[in-house]
Amino acid sequence: MGILDSMTQQAQANQQPQQATEQAMPQQEQQGSMAQMYQMLMENSINAIAQTAEERIKQKGPIDGSADLIATAMVSNLQAARQNGKTIPPQVLMQVAKDLAMQLLAKLGVPEQQLDDVLMDVLLKAMEQFGDMSQGLISKEEENQYVQMLQQVTQAAQQQMGTEQQSSNQQQMMQ
Repeated sequence: MGILDSMTQQAQANQQPQQATEQAMPQQEQQGSMAQMYQMLMENSINAIAQTAEERIKQKGPIDGSADLIATAMVSNLQAARQNGKTIPPQVLMQVAKDLAMQLLAKLGVPEQQLDDVLMDVLLKAMEQFGDMSQGLISKEEENQYVQMLQQVTQAAQQQMGTEQQSSNQQQMMQ
C-alpha cells in the first residue's frame, strides 16, 4: 500500500456502526445530513482506492493516476448508494472528489504554488472518466447537474488563469 496508509487508518478509526442507528431513525432523519453523508463518502472513497493508489500513480503518473483513482471512488460510492436504494446529491459527490484530490496531491508532495493548477487538471480528467464510467448510474437530471458544476469549475479556472496572466503582465511592465 504505502501512499494512503495513514488516510486509510484514519478513516477506519472514524468509522462507526451506522446500520443499527439508521433502523431506529424516522424516515426523514434517515436521509442524514449532508455533513454525515460527506464524511461517509470520504471514508468509503479512501478505502476504495487505498489498495491500488500507489500502483496506479506509478503506472499512470500523478495527474492521470489521481484522476483515475478519484473517478473510481466516485463510481464506487454511486454503486453502493444505488444498491442501498439511496442517492448522492451531485454537489456532495463533487465536494468529496475535490477534497480527495487535495489529500492525494498533498500526499504526493505537490508544491503549494502548483496545487491549484494540478488540482484543476486532476478534477477535469476525473470528471471526464467519471462521465464515461457512470453510464446508467445517474439520471439525465443528475448528469446535467454534473455538467453545470464542471462548467462552473472550468470558468473559475479560466478566470483565475486570466487574473494570474494579468498580474504577471503588470509585474513585467513595472520592471
